[in-house]
Amino acid sequence: MSERFDAAIIGGGPAGLAATAYLLYARLNVVLISPDLGGKVSYPFALRHVPSHDTVWGAGLVHELAERVTGELEHHIKDTVSRVTRLDDGSYSLALNEGGVVEARTIILCTGARAQRLYVEGEADFWGKGLSYSAISHAPLFANRPVAVIGGGERSITALQILIPLVSHIDYIEARPQPVVDRARAEATYAHPKVTVFRGWEVQQIVGDDFVTGIDLVGVNGEVRSVPIEGIFVQYGLLPNNSAVRDLVDLDANGHIVIDERCATNAPGLFAAGDVTTVYAEQVPVSIGEGAKAGLTAWQYLSAKSVE
Repeated sequence: MSERFDAAIIGGGPAGLAATAYLLYARLNVVLISPDLGGKVSYPFALRHVPSHDTVWGAGLVHELAERVTGELEHHIKDTVSRVTRLDDGSYSLALNEGGVVEARTIILCTGARAQRLYVEGEADFWGKGLSYSAISHAPLFANRPVAVIGGGERSITALQILIPLVSHIDYIEARPQPVVDRARAEATYAHPKVTVFRGWEVQQIVGDDFVTGIDLVGVNGEVRSVPIEGIFVQYGLLPNNSAVRDLVDLDANGHIVIDERCATNAPGLFAAGDVTTVYAEQVPVSIGEGAKAGLTAWQYLSAKSVE
């Protein structure tokens, strides 16, 4: 029979580390399942005449959490979870991708989300050199510069609204149109004098020297246009890493795990934190706070169960 833990934390990024730290503080029997610790918190970003620097707030705190967890954690499984199953007694069984099973009375899922890429020529070359997947993270760096936003949904509208007061001009390429909640708000944003909308165009390639200098578009009729810009924001909706629990918890229309104000899902004893949830902000400090909250809630849940 596999060892049963008080809590299993899935994911070793900012949220997962914060949750783990609180549960270790509570002297619970904890297992952290993650290939590494800290996640990808170092994102150097540079523009022409702007030196490369780390734009991730809270990276130092993540490293401190990783050191603390490393010093106290007895059970770190460097793997990922393929499937979570709820057992008859209310605890959970976690199937590991490389084989093996872990059981836990509670779970905190902190697996994050990933950006949708373009998969076009030049994309990999200019990531961090004018190309960003997060306007929230990098918009202020582009003050008074012309940029392009590529997308077609709520996240794209948010990016446009954030960028309009900052940049000189925005070419908006609506490559994958998606339904939006407030169509009138969206159309008002598209009609702003700083915004030029391209509908029926696809990105062919990203061009530049040391940094982004332009983007090549192709229309439905085969016409090719080159648009000079200094920055690109790819703003399709994020893809939450929810596959291990999607059959157990409620999801929103975009696949984010629905949680309440205490990071609880609809499945008893299963909690979630960070960008995999409906409270996603693409910011490390928010994920740390949500992870800490989830850890405290799981601790209280286990304490109540012990009393019962």
